[in-house]
Amino acid sequence: MAEIELCGSCGVPRLISGVFKWEDSGIISISYSPGARMVFYESGNIDNIFRGVEQQIGTPIEHIVMERKRRDTRRFMERVFAEEARRLASILGGGTADKVSAVEPGRRQEVLDLGNVVNTQATTIGMVYGYGDIRFSELWDLWDNFPWRTQIIHNPYSAIFFSADMLATVEAFEHRDMRVKYEKVGGDIYLLAVHPGEHPLELKERLKRKGYEARQGDISHELCPQCGVPLGVARCRWDLEKGIIVDPITGRRMAFFDPAAMDTVFDDLEAELGESVPDAIIEAQRRYGKLSMSADNWKRSGYDFKSWAALRGLGNITRFKADEKHVTLTLENPSMHLAMVGMAQALYELAWGAESSTHEWHRTNDGDLIINVTL
Repeated sequence: MAEIELCGSCGVPRLISGVFKWEDSGIISISYSPGARMVFYESGNIDNIFRGVEQQIGTPIEHIVMERKRRDTRRFMERVFAEEARRLASILGGGTADKVSAVEPGRRQEVLDLGNVVNTQATTIGMVYGYGDIRFSELWDLWDNFPWRTQIIHNPYSAIFFSADMLATVEAFEHRDMRVKYEKVGGDIYLLAVHPGEHPLELKERLKRKGYEARQGDISHELCPQCGVPLGVARCRWDLEKGIIVDPITGRRMAFFDPAAMDTVFDDLEAELGESVPDAIIEAQRRYGKLSMSADNWKRSGYDFKSWAALRGLGNITRFKADEKHVTLTLENPSMHLAMVGMAQALYELAWGAESSTHEWHRTNDGDLIINVTL
């Protein structure tokens, strides 16, 4: 991992403040990609939602999720590593990386050095974003032709998302389509291997890139005077050696990732499989929320929930009303809207010690999310 510069005031890595901005609309915007957004969200929830949906609808969705995440990450990595990809193509005479073994030893070392640069930078970004303890494989010490195609990660933020991230990084570097396999090799340790291969044909015309419309809001954060990161985010603990971010108030692990990887997949699944999909997603989130949180996380205040959502980049809560039998809220500029419904349901049940509840939700013509939960 490369050396990481930290803010001298709040200690948050500069890779965060230099790229992300917390807007008054409840969105976390990205400096290099206007119109795109990120969320800062409880990462222990990611794979649980996907597994829960698979169990409830009886259909595997991992390959669909991975394909969506791969596409967005590859676009990003192609910008980050454009020069390294051009240099690799030049060394190989425009051919694929499979020609590495045929180039002269000196030029082969150039290829390995380029791969090392890409691997190191991608690993640094991932560990700062909270993706886990990412390590080089032993193939770097064995003079392998493609050591960047194999990686080990301890405690990934999501085995599915990280596999797609690694796949996309290798594709951006080698400028070709690849496939990835991951294997749990002990504890929460995974071995990932990428190899040349085509993507599933049936997904090529699906999973269109999702755009988010945004309206200005009324959110203001107390910011670090030096780097501009909200202090609500700066309070989190970055363990850069392990690639883990922890919210000290809740004790839950956090990570930065693109919400479109979830939203687009779920929209596509709903179009294909019908109305059972949203209910399955909401229920998976509700169950996880009740297992991972306590009633203390719900302070029965609309302002607290508004701040909670905005710091995570989930949108702007403009209306909130709750009593012992019912809660209703309006969320402008929502992302991960189905997860938000399930989370609202879980928190409300925890607050009042309820075993279950019912929910209703809909999107307005302006894109607002209206959530109603009743005990």
